[in-house]
Amino acid sequence: MAKKKKKMWFGFLEAGTKGSPVVRDANLDTGNPKTVYLFNFMKERILEYRRDIVEVKLRELAPEEQPLVPELRKAYARVRETFEPRAAPLRRPFRKVSPAPALDDFPEIDTGDGDDFGGLSPLVFEPGDDDGDSAVLTD
Repeated sequence: MAKKKKKMWFGFLEAGTKGSPVVRDANLDTGNPKTVYLFNFMKERILEYRRDIVEVKLRELAPEEQPLVPELRKAYARVRETFEPRAAPLRRPFRKVSPAPALDDFPEIDTGDGDDFGGLSPLVFEPGDDDGDSAVLTD
């Protein structure tokens, strides 16, 4: 099994006063194609964001912000150690299910006594049969 390449993107989330440098780790998957995990440096947490909202607010780090990268890496690594994803992505291999066998494919069982119940008599209840042991509800 090939090991996933570690690919991290360092950028900035433009969100007014809540803007922050962020890290996106391609190895972190939310299990939902509509969301993405980002490490928010100002909150020191990995948060799940809606893709359609956050992607338009992301930008590359400016040249003067590049010195932040080593600090971002350290902070992200520290938080990543204890991060528990909300839900593990469900990635089961596709398994082809064979159709159920036809009733004609099952062998017949011979009970030897000529009845279909192997010598046992079936119980048949008719409406109104009540042995007095059960409660009957009426409106």
